Amino acid sequence: MPDSCELSITLPAYREAETLRHLLPRIRAAAGRLTADYEIVVVDALRPVDDTQKVCADCGVRHLFRTNGDSFGDAIRTAIRESRGRFVMIMDADGSHNPDDFERLWCRRHEGDIIIGSRYTAGGRTKVHAGLTLQSQILNVTCRWALGLQIRDMSNNFRLYRGEQLRALSLMSTNFEILQEILARLAWGPAQARILEVPITFEKRNAGESKRNLSAFIISYLRSIRNLRRFRAAARAQ
Repeated sequence: MPDSCELSITLPAYREAETLRHLLPRIRAAAGRLTADYEIVVVDALRPVDDTQKVCADCGVRHLFRTNGDSFGDAIRTAIRESRGRFVMIMDADGSHNPDDFERLWCRRHEGDIIIGSRYTAGGRTKVHAGLTLQSQILNVTCRWALGLQIRDMSNNFRLYRGEQLRALSLMSTNFEILQEILARLAWGPAQARILEVPITFEKRNAGESKRNLSAFIISYLRSIRNLRRFRAAARAQ
C-alpha cells in the first residue's frame, strides 16, 4: 500500500474513553507541530465497551474496532495494517505517553529505523511507583538477555517506525509480548533495522483504570521468549 500521509499516530485502546477525551486534542496539537500531513487512528475493542467511538468522532480522528480477537496483539496488528503513514508512531491510550515527547522521537527519525521512547536510557524517567518500576526493569533485563538486543526499554509501546518495514511483518503474538516480537523480527530479519532509544518521561495514569494484570503480563512474556529466541537463531542462520 503506498504511503498516503507522512505520519500515522495509532493508539490501541480498551475502555479509555475518559482518558482519550482529554488526550486526543493534545495529540492533535503535538502532531500538527511535526507535520501537517498526519492521521490519528484509535483501535478500540472488538465490540463497543464504552463511548470511545463518539469521543473519536468528536475529536475528528479515525476510529476502528480491532479484528480477529480482543487481545492487545490483535489491536497492534489492526493498527499496523490500517496505518497509512510513511512513519508510524504507536503509543498507549492511557496517558502514560506524553504528546510533548513526540518531538524527541520525530527529530531522530532519520537516524534509525525504530525510535523507542525509553524510560531507562540516560535522561529518561518514570513517574510510576517504585514497585512497578522494579518489576519492569527486571522484565527488561530478562528480555534483553533472551533476545540479545542491547535495548534498555524493550517493553515500552511508545515507538516510531518506518511504515513500510512495519507493515511487511507477519506477527503472531497474542498479548504484550508482541512488542518484543516486532523488535526481534525487524532487527534480526531482512530489514536489519537500526534501533535507537531516546529519553522520555513515563507518566502516571490520571483517568480511567489500569488494565494491567502483572501475573498474566509476566507469564505472557516468558512464554514468548522461547519462540523469539528460535526466531533469532533462524534469522542469524540465513
